[in-house]
Amino acid sequence: MNIKTAFFLAYTSIKRGNKGTLAMTILIMTLAYVNLVFISSIFGGIVEAINQESINNQYGNIVIKPAIDEKYIKDKNAIEQIKTIPGVIGVSAHYVDNPIVKYDDRNDNKDVKSSRWILKSINPTDEQKVTKIDESIIEGSFLEETDRDKILIGKEIAGGYGGDLDHLSLGVSIDDEIDVMFSNGIKRSYAVKGIFSTKSSQIDQMLFITKKEMESVFKIHNWASEILVKTKDTNNEDNYIEQIKRSGFEHEDIKKWSDLMGFTSSASKSFTMISIILGAIGTIVAGVTIFIIIFVSVVNKRKQIGILKAIGMKENTIILSFVIQALFYGIVGIIFGASVILFILRPLFIANPLDFPVGWVSLKVTFNVIRISNISLLIAALVGGFFPAFRGARESILDSIWG
Repeated sequence: MNIKTAFFLAYTSIKRGNKGTLAMTILIMTLAYVNLVFISSIFGGIVEAINQESINNQYGNIVIKPAIDEKYIKDKNAIEQIKTIPGVIGVSAHYVDNPIVKYDDRNDNKDVKSSRWILKSINPTDEQKVTKIDESIIEGSFLEETDRDKILIGKEIAGGYGGDLDHLSLGVSIDDEIDVMFSNGIKRSYAVKGIFSTKSSQIDQMLFITKKEMESVFKIHNWASEILVKTKDTNNEDNYIEQIKRSGFEHEDIKKWSDLMGFTSSASKSFTMISIILGAIGTIVAGVTIFIIIFVSVVNKRKQIGILKAIGMKENTIILSFVIQALFYGIVGIIFGASVILFILRPLFIANPLDFPVGWVSLKVTFNVIRISNISLLIAALVGGFFPAFRGARESILDSIWG
């Protein structure tokens, strides 16, 4: 096999070929590459949005719950101990209850609306360091530490804010008074101070009161039903969990956010699987495109191939020349496609993320996505270029010359 000759044949074929066909081929390969990276990146962005929503508004990075057979974490210094761990940027302790919540609209002749919802207590200052619920207020304002007769509710409970559970909602607005019957039988009334809306229906089905108010209801002090921990870096939770255990939490149930996502985790895996399937289809389409282009080129050059074989050129050299052409189209498509993704689409999506029900979605373009797309397109070009070239080069000299 003469590699230099193969490169020369490929070069002359590309140079002397139809410029419009060349441009169209490069455009097709560019779009094929953009399609590969875009699909993987947009689904990666969806999964990232789901994960960030869970971290920012529901779990933090780590959730600490009481040991088995215990209702509360009773270490009064728990929060302060965790705050001393390097890399921990926020700690928020919650009391959690499942009370009956009622609303009696005296201007409405309908029955009193009531249902059970999850209610959590927060220290507003600590909570703002762990979650972003304070940034999700759509009406009213966030709680303050001194609030004792105020409550913060999600839009699914309030109703009328584009939620999915209007048939179960209370139908309340700011300053309306709702009654809360706690699990210990104590009943108290609260004015709605704020209504929040996140990208998670599960979070929007919660209510919040202050820590001091919940402690006065249950006659407890500085305990917790759960502790949320926000760390500086994500995907390093195992290291933080080890440090938390060493700080005196050997018996508590400590989990990272990804272990608690349940259905959401399944949805993320489904998006990843769909991305892989669509990427595989895109790769096949790119391979078929290259196959057709090289096949047409081989058919148009049958006489030339026959003459080259007649003067002694080896079949392998002819096959390699067409494979080099195919790889050229793939490489140029990768260069142009990567430029479109990195310098046009990615900045555009960062500046204008898509508003999906699961969160604000941008393109998650990672090195791994680029690497896999590069390899996929090159393999598609290699395979798509080899088979028609192999078939054409294997044809007898007379059949090639005479057609």
